[in-house]
Amino acid sequence: MTATPTTPTSPTSPTSPTSPTSPTTPGTAVRAEAGASAVARLERLSGWIDERSTEFCTSAGWLRAAARHLPGTPVVITVGPVDAPVALAALSASRRRGVRRVQLLGGDLNDYGRLFHDGETAATDLADAVVRWLRSHRSWSIDLDQLDPDDPAVRALGARLPGCRTETGPPMPRIEGVGGSFRISRNRRRSMRRATARLDADGRAWRTVAATEPGDVARWLPVLAEVRRRRDHAAGRRSHLDDPRLRSFHETVLLDAAARGRVVVDVLVVDDDVAGYAVTMVDGDTYRLFDGRVAEEWQRYQGGIVCDMLAVVRAAEAPGVTTFDWLRGRTEAKFGDHETRRVGLRAASGAVVTTVDAWADAARSGARRVVPASLVRALVAR
Repeated sequence: MTATPTTPTSPTSPTSPTSPTSPTTPGTAVRAEAGASAVARLERLSGWIDERSTEFCTSAGWLRAAARHLPGTPVVITVGPVDAPVALAALSASRRRGVRRVQLLGGDLNDYGRLFHDGETAATDLADAVVRWLRSHRSWSIDLDQLDPDDPAVRALGARLPGCRTETGPPMPRIEGVGGSFRISRNRRRSMRRATARLDADGRAWRTVAATEPGDVARWLPVLAEVRRRRDHAAGRRSHLDDPRLRSFHETVLLDAAARGRVVVDVLVVDDDVAGYAVTMVDGDTYRLFDGRVAEEWQRYQGGIVCDMLAVVRAAEAPGVTTFDWLRGRTEAKFGDHETRRVGLRAASGAVVTTVDAWADAARSGARRVVPASLVRALVAR
């Protein structure tokens, strides 16, 4: 698919449910690119994106990897000069049941989503441009997850999408003041000591490894992927890494982060086997726990907890680091003193699309409840 330059047009009716409430700023260039053109645009604007990104999953490297490896057609909408825009939306589009499905590039893998812009006017123009692009398709639905509720682009888009629902996302626990006011409890530290004492008592040869160099990270990745897949299957669920496309995405993201000095891979090795690991992304003054598992056959030694604690302690000791972010989901292992939530925007071109989507979601949820974990394990083992 090729680039589609567009120019602002006034809504056909100011009260039309699918029209922006106000037109894009007169004279502002708007461009929508899809497929290979969108990938090329992301390449050219990598520096621009990274100047405005504060999270690894809104970085140019993440978006480029998503555009190349994940299902769906990448779509990039820009406002302003082609090589120096004032706003950008990186989206993914697919077709299902005859409806154009739109989400942020990266989809449900994104712990943070972002609509890029240089101020309120640009944010409003971007919202208008996204709605105008959606209206060029007959039937569509849009699900944009993990957005900042205080972002003016999110507010503007929510006001312009027909029947838009704003849904609060999952809790995201974090440690604020990890290198200062926050203190890791004695119980947490004791849990790590108990695990390593058990290793010694059992006569195991063990060590911890921290990989940061690209070559070291690349050598560990295939082993860690298999640890994750085995653990997920044993828990009765498919693993993201069962899909070759998602596995390629995962590897590309981590190797890119390693090349930029933005990742630490902690590994607990027991008798020359991986007993657990944790992958931490470094975002300036924030460490984020991107991935981690305990090896199914080594659960006795709590390798996941050991590596998580190594990551937290490293963050506490790193100069200038103030926050440890556990990302989405509240579990007993995720401790801290703060919690944040992002929001999702949901809208569709009409009531029929909304009704059919709700029915399909309910059907999938019902199927997941009745399919036994043993059957899932058997299917993924094929």
